[in-house]
Order: sequence, then structure tokens, then C-alpha cells
Amino acid sequence: MRELEDFMDRLKGADSLDEQRRVFERTIKDQGFKFYTYNITKVAGLGDHTPVFTTSYPEEWVQRYLSENYYTIDPLVLEGPRRRLPFLWSDVAQPTELTRKQGQLYSEAADLGILNGMTIPIHGRDGEYAAINLIPDGTLKEQQETMVAQRHAAHLIALYYHAHSGVSLLEQRLEKLTTSLTPRETEILTWIARGKSSWEVSQILSVSERTILFHIDNAKRKMGVSSRTHLVVRAAMEGLIQP
Repeated sequence: MRELEDFMDRLKGADSLDEQRRVFERTIKDQGFKFYTYNITKVAGLGDHTPVFTTSYPEEWVQRYLSENYYTIDPLVLEGPRRRLPFLWSDVAQPTELTRKQGQLYSEAADLGILNGMTIPIHGRDGEYAAINLIPDGTLKEQQETMVAQRHAAHLIALYYHAHSGVSLLEQRLEKLTTSLTPRETEILTWIARGKSSWEVSQILSVSERTILFHIDNAKRKMGVSSRTHLVVRAAMEGLIQP
């Protein structure tokens, strides 16, 4: 399969994890997918840990997903470890079977065009588990056609990407944890991730709003981001805060 060979060659030639992500994103886009998520939830020897993940979803949606703890009730997250082969979301979550909270999750995701997709579960021999979700572009009919036509190719690409880049993603996560945020910065970002404004956080912590803004600016510099939303999303993705 020429498409897979080209992807493997480009991935091998990518020096950094960011470059590897771009290669993966370009490849799945060429296949007709507009969004993806890649998460590693179980790793041998690490015990329980916050999932390590990367995604091309809009940052606002990632922050909303984390702040609402949707990952604890998401039917796709719950179903993935039970499966061995790729599956379509429509095969798992039926509207009549959703709880109120799950219905809220699906409604908010649908408003952003995140409605149809496929999940590719990845199991390791020592109990490791990761998954890649792919969300197609186009009309509902086009989305379905994309998933059917690209299912097998996407499976192979996902497996190779995990094998090639998964270790690097974990290593980057562990490096970030060594620099970390201060306890106060962590506390402030956790409240912001839960939807609180700077003023509300200042009232909760009994400090001035100027102090809150000072800590937020310090955290931005540490994380190398310019916006508050990006800061919270990055901190959550790297396991520095748990909304």
C-alpha cells in the first residue's frame, strides 16, 4: 500500500514529536478526517496515571470536555478497552441508551460537528492500552463513506503511529512533570479549568485578582503559551492539573 509506505517514510524522517504529529495530521486529512485524538491510558510499570493525550480538537472543546469530566462517562472511552478492532461510534452509542450527562456530551459535541467517528483501540501485551479516534469531514453520507473506505488503512496508520511516537509522547510528558507548576499555579489553573473567572478564583482563595493574574502570567511563560485557554488545555493534557 503506497499510502502507508509514504506515511512511514515521512514519519521516520520527522525529527521531533511535533513534526511527527504534523505528518500524522496531514495523512489522516488526506484520507478525509478533520479531527483526531490520541490517548494512552494504561502503561506497564506506571500504575494509575492521568491519560496522556494529544488532539486536534478546538481548544475550547478540550477544556470543556476536561472541566465537565466527560472522559469518565464517555461511552467511547468506556467501550474502547473492551474492543480489539476498530469500531464506528454509531455501533456503540445509541441515543435511547444514553444517560442525561452522556446526552449532554453528545449534544455539545454535535454542535461542533463532532458527531460521527471511529475508534481504533490499541492493546499491548502487558496490559497497555491506547486509542486513536478519527472524525471524518463532509456531509453525514460522505462521513460514512470515508469511514468505510478508509477503515483498514486508518487502522494500519494508527498502529504504526502509536508504535513510532507513543514512547516519545510519554517521555515528553514525564519531562514536563519534572518542571511542573507551583502548588499555587496548579490550584489557580484547576479552578479556571472548572470555569471560574480570575475574580471568582481570587474570592475563593482570598487573594487579590492581581495576584491571580500574576500567577497565570507566570504559568503561561513556563508552558510557552499566550492564551489562558491554551494554558489550561496544555496543563490538563500534560497531567499537571486534574479539573
